[in-house]
Amino acid sequence: MPFSFFRLLSFALVLALTSCRSTPPALQLPADLSFTDLATGQPFDTTSIHGKLLLLNLWAAWSPASAKELPELVALNEKFVPRGLVLLGVSLDEAPAAGLLVFAERHGIRYPLVRPGPKALDLLEPIETIPYTLLLTPQGKILGRFRGPLKPSDLRSAIEKNL
Repeated sequence: MPFSFFRLLSFALVLALTSCRSTPPALQLPADLSFTDLATGQPFDTTSIHGKLLLLNLWAAWSPASAKELPELVALNEKFVPRGLVLLGVSLDEAPAAGLLVFAERHGIRYPLVRPGPKALDLLEPIETIPYTLLLTPQGKILGRFRGPLKPSDLRSAIEKNL
């Protein structure tokens, strides 16, 4: 009987000690996650996205599915950016920037449009389809991956929950 009591006591002690460990630090956006501003051709200043909920939408003008979800993205931008969301449109097109900016204007896009930096796509893998949208915490942890045209209720719910 005393043996099982001490065994139980030692198990409780181990459990108590392991539960006191500090939690690991939150993920930070990788330093190599860089973008080029589509309008200026200059590096995009990523300091504007630090500490904010980030929605990355990878799209292409040649993709009908990308065009289909643009009205929803425009609406999300209008509703949630004032509350702290940052929405970045990451163009995967190789077309000239001028044509892409005309496309964006025609679709009412008012959020920043960028091209991925040299390692950005590697850091965001697995990219399975276009369009492809990622929701990231202010610390860079991926909260959700949305493949293909967005389901507005799913994405809105995830944003509301994390703002």
